[in-house]
Amino acid sequence: MNTWYLHRCTSLLVVAVLALGACASSGGGSTPSDTGYEPLMAPADFPRMDGSTANIPLGKLVLQRTTGLDAATADNSVQFSTTPYAYENLADGNADLLLAYEPDTETRAKVDPGGKVLEFSPIGRDALVFVTNESNPVKDLTSDQVRDIYTGKITSWSQVGGPDAPIVAFQRPEKSGSQALMRKLVMQGTDMTAPPEELVAAEMGDLVDGVAAYDNTGTALGYSVYYYVTNQYAVDGIRLMTIDGVAPTNTTIADGTYPWVNDFYVVIRADEPATSPARQVFDWMNTDAGRQTVTDAGYVALPAP
Repeated sequence: MNTWYLHRCTSLLVVAVLALGACASSGGGSTPSDTGYEPLMAPADFPRMDGSTANIPLGKLVLQRTTGLDAATADNSVQFSTTPYAYENLADGNADLLLAYEPDTETRAKVDPGGKVLEFSPIGRDALVFVTNESNPVKDLTSDQVRDIYTGKITSWSQVGGPDAPIVAFQRPEKSGSQALMRKLVMQGTDMTAPPEELVAAEMGDLVDGVAAYDNTGTALGYSVYYYVTNQYAVDGIRLMTIDGVAPTNTTIADGTYPWVNDFYVVIRADEPATSPARQVFDWMNTDAGRQTVTDAGYVALPAP
């Protein structure tokens, strides 16, 4: 079975696991008093959910609070197929609801032509951050320096105040969510240099591991989203760069002083009926309970409108 097919089947697997969770909850799952939230629906009625890797913890908590499932069952019930596959699953009818970062331009045009197929609602804020080995003496880069590194204009750490050593700049695949953010927020239409194949990390964890361990030196640089590298995949030996003198934190992301901030979304098909489970969860994410869930999962929630 090829990788594409496995990704496409992820939502179906989640549905099967949720069905098992529904059976388990009927024999001793959480009650509203356990979670502190009144369930919206039974676990078996929860929409088929997919999304971005960095939103998996949020998906688990949303499932728990909207259905009353216990934490262990909810944790074992959520698998996301990554940003591009999640959007394709939603558009093709193989998923009903996404918790996801912004898709790349090509994926957006494919799954939401004319902006009428999908309905987006921003629910939180994250940032694109740059990571290097903690042994690297360079702690800060300017926005222009980062762009020049990824266009090939700057190739040595000595050009940014560091040692005379080449900058090994990792990238992500073109359709990945973090590559979409890189092109939108950082490059802003400027073409990136094509890296060697070994410097294109298929998964976000591969990039972090590659930067941490590359040649046992501090010469590598890479990027990911803040939540992932600080909450989901915190690796010893990695340091986040400050950009234009600003460190990425929940505070600087919330107030926008960190330069590369972007929203993430709850997404459904635009033709979802008002009473559908997907629409109910979509609307719930924009309530005080939904915003508190984003915060409790460790993300930067958007303020109430």
